[in-house]
Order: sequence, then structure tokens, then C-alpha cells
Amino acid sequence: MNEFTVLIDKINGAIRNDRNLRIALSTVLAVHKPRIFQHGFDAKGAKIGTYSVKATSISRKQQARNTGKTTFKGGYAEYKRLIGKNPGYVVLRNTDQMMMDYGLQGSALSYGFGFQNSANYDKSHWMEEKYKKKIFDISRHEESVLVDVLTDQLKRAIQ
Repeated sequence: MNEFTVLIDKINGAIRNDRNLRIALSTVLAVHKPRIFQHGFDAKGAKIGTYSVKATSISRKQQARNTGKTTFKGGYAEYKRLIGKNPGYVVLRNTDQMMMDYGLQGSALSYGFGFQNSANYDKSHWMEEKYKKKIFDISRHEESVLVDVLTDQLKRAIQ
């Protein structure tokens, strides 16, 4: 075998290596998840939204933490502030269930980010419809991270 054939075999092996893809996607997830659930940005880099200040009622059963009240004159924004989860913009964290459930899904070179719990999946679509934004899509920066990590993994594999 000549050097060119050996190199091609190494490249093909690296591309088919599930580990390289999982490393790259896990690295992207480490950027992607905080963008949504901590910083409150959509895939285009804009804030997801702000919480309503219109007066509302939330039953004690529906509250993530007991606030001692069910009527919030300052709206959902007041409720989120009382439970310590209103940084001034939407971060999709009430009980943290969605955030904890969101992660790498799939197998055998067929991966994506998503939810194991179908209720969280439904909530994610509802949020995108409500705010009219692509929240869970990969941002350009995250695409760049994916390409950079995959490139690095492939370079390591063919050395």
C-alpha cells in the first residue's frame, strides 16, 4: 500500500468513527444549552423574549416554588422574580425539567439534540411558536464549533 492509500483509509476510518462525532456534538452542546437555558438567546443571537407584566394568577400546584400567593399584579415576570428565575429575559427555566432533559439523542452516526420526555419536546415547540423564534436550532457560532472540533478530531486521527 502506498502512503496515499493509507491516508485515505485513515480518513475514512476517522469519518466513520462514532467517537469523533460524539466528541464534537458534546462540545457543541456545552455551548448550545447555556445559550438557551441560561443566557436566553435564540439561534440567531437575539433574546428569546421577556416575561409578561400583565396581572396573572398561578395556582400553587402550578408553581415551581411556593411563593405564598397565587395572584401576581406584575404578571409572570413578578412570579419568575419571586422564584429567583427572572434575569430580565426568557430563559426557559421554571422547574429546570426541560434543561435537564435536553441533550444528545440518537446513535450510530445519527445524532441530534432533543428531549427524551415527549412533554418537554412539546413545550419546546410551544415556546418557539409563542415567541416566533427558532430557539433550539444550531446557531452559526455552534456550527463553527462543530466544524472546528470535527476538523481537529480528523487531524488527530490521520497523524
